[in-house]
This record gives sequence, C-alpha cells and structure tokens, in this order.
Amino acid sequence: MKRLYKITDRGGWVVFPVIFLVLLTACTGTQVDPRIPPDFSGYQDQQLPPEVAVWLLEGPQTKLTPSIISVSKQIRGANRRERMYKAVDYVWANFKYDNWLNDKAFARSADELFETRALGGCSDFALAQVTLFRASGVPARMVLTANTEWMTDFKENDLLITTGHVFIEAYLEDRWHLIDSTYRLLFEGYNPRLRSFPRNEFLFKRAKDYWSLGINDVASLDRVYQPMAKMFDLAAYSDPKYPVTKVCARWAWSETQSAESMEQRVTGKEPKAKSKAQ
Repeated sequence: MKRLYKITDRGGWVVFPVIFLVLLTACTGTQVDPRIPPDFSGYQDQQLPPEVAVWLLEGPQTKLTPSIISVSKQIRGANRRERMYKAVDYVWANFKYDNWLNDKAFARSADELFETRALGGCSDFALAQVTLFRASGVPARMVLTANTEWMTDFKENDLLITTGHVFIEAYLEDRWHLIDSTYRLLFEGYNPRLRSFPRNEFLFKRAKDYWSLGINDVASLDRVYQPMAKMFDLAAYSDPKYPVTKVCARWAWSETQSAESMEQRVTGKEPKAKSKAQ
C-alpha cells in the first residue's frame, strides 16, 4: 500500500492556498497597518552566549552559498528582531508555494530552495527561513514536532501518515523566541523548556536542519518519528496558549510585492480592482 506523508497540520496540504490568503488578509487588516512599519527601536540586542552563537553556523543542508548570501545582504536592520521580520517578509514576497514539491520534502538543500524560489509545505518554509535568519546574523534552530492526535491514533493504526510541524526558534534580544514561518506568527511569552507546542504539537527534536538528523526523505522521517509515537502519552501535552503577533514588516518591496500580487501567484487569478471609494 502506498503511504502518503505531510509534515504539517492535519489537512494543511489541501487548504494551503486558502491559508495563504487568510494570512495575507490578516497582515493587511486592522491589527497590522501595512503602511506603518513596526517600530524596532525599543529592542536592544545583548551579547550572544557561546551556546547560542553556535546556532549561527550552517548545517549540512543549510550551507550559506552565494545565492543565499546575496539575499542576506538585502536584510538590513538595527537589531536581530528587525532582521528577522524582514527575512520573513522576503520569503513571503519572493517565493511561491508549489503543492507538487511536497513529494520532495527534506530532499532539497536550502540553496536549491533559493535558486528555484519555490516551496512545498512547512518543512520547506522553515528550511528557507532558518537559513536566511542565520545568514542575516540571527541565531536560529529548527524545532521539529509531532502531532499529538497522530501519535495517539498511530498506536492503533501504524499505516497513518506521519503528521507534525516545523517551528523555528530565533534568538532575539536576550532569549529564544518561537516563530511559525508557515503561518507568519511570533509567539509571545515562549518557554523553550516546555515540550508542548501550539496546535497540539509535541517536541521531537531541535536541529540545524533535517539532514543533520539523518532525515532526507519521507521514509527516513518515518523511521525516526514512529518510535516516539509508540511511546507517547497524551497526558504529557498541555496547550501553552501563547499570545501571537503577526510578523509583517512591510519594507522595501511592499509597493511592488503587495498582498494582491502574492494572491495572484497563489491562486493564478488577477486581483480584484479596487473601487474609487476604497
């Protein structure tokens, strides 16, 4: 029997274009005014401890190649938080989502993502973002999680597809912050000591990239995830309920790479013309 795989939220592979449009609306709604960039002046970077500075170094899948370095030179900011916001904006404005690339999850290097400017699911989004964070001077590490519902159900049916998500931890100011690059969210009050993550996700591993964990295709991911699922106890999970902030910097390319232009790339449709009243 052929088994399918998606390391994202359940059903995410079906509704991903819808998710894109919902998030675009959120970034241009009442919570975030796209005409007013966030004020980063109140954030002060502290010196990096040695155990944090190592997360600036590349991994086997996230080598800083010329194509990545050339992009990082465009990510300028007075502090790590500003550069993080701009890196997220850059990927959202300049990369496209391609559902057909889901079959290549974990197999492509960060350099290949930057060369093609095409991403599959959350695994590709996190790989592109974590690489650009480091190249921009922001220590960052991947946080691979497993979905608690999948792990519970897997004990009864081991043919179920492996289901999870990939977050990013970025070191801003003087501590680690949790970012969901797929949903463009920054979680406030994050506690890196907890193993429970938003949306019923439970910590599996922190890593430089997938290849550093021996994950380079779906089969290898199944091999490392399934033993954890068999031992998982649902009582270990508790929803952290972190408040969230939309990560929308709206900088240099905001006029040419607008929400309407991204909508056109995601749906293939021309954006609706605005009335004079708007």
